[in-house]
Amino acid sequence: QPVMGQNTHLLVVTGLGGDAKFSERFQDWGGALVDAAGDKFAIPAENIVYLGDDPAADSRIRTRSTRENVDQALVDLVSKSQPGDDIFIVLIGHGSFTSGESRFNLAGPDLTAEDFGLHLDQLSDRRVAFINLASASGEFVKALSGSERAIITATRTGRERNETIFGGYFIDAFSGESADLDKNGRVSIWEAFEFARIEVTREYETS
Repeated sequence: QPVMGQNTHLLVVTGLGGDAKFSERFQDWGGALVDAAGDKFAIPAENIVYLGDDPAADSRIRTRSTRENVDQALVDLVSKSQPGDDIFIVLIGHGSFTSGESRFNLAGPDLTAEDFGLHLDQLSDRRVAFINLASASGEFVKALSGSERAIITATRTGRERNETIFGGYFIDAFSGESADLDKNGRVSIWEAFEFARIEVTREYETS
């Protein structure tokens, strides 16, 4: 059960927003997660990589989140990490599912679930948590499931195309205090997922 801490590597990718509202939201979520990883969970700065659609808007963004740069960041992750390390890969943005293929939307060519799967195969001796907080992300579970992997998506299927609120709560789990259910000062992927699932259910029931 991956928990953020030492010997942890975090790759955060915010994709194409499409309009200012989404671009700002995705950037806020990405920045909040990167800050929590360093400040709260003491992940070394050199182990945190943040790729975003607009590097000029946030100094924490290392480079633009194009297909080429995301591919390179994943290749770097393989060479920088060691067997047994914890790897967190978090996608924040819009997704699509057409002709049986799930995609994460980037400026220029998108990345498919299968594209990410090829990279994850290179990390098979690490503990990987792959979190896709995009719309239409559900099919990533089927494509990426494997031993020593936790796959979390914001939707159950690829056909849920509307904007999702799950991502905001999932990131709140790491940046706030409420999700640390066993009060050990650390938040596991399971705790973050449960916190977000409960909050999403509550929001839909009260809206």
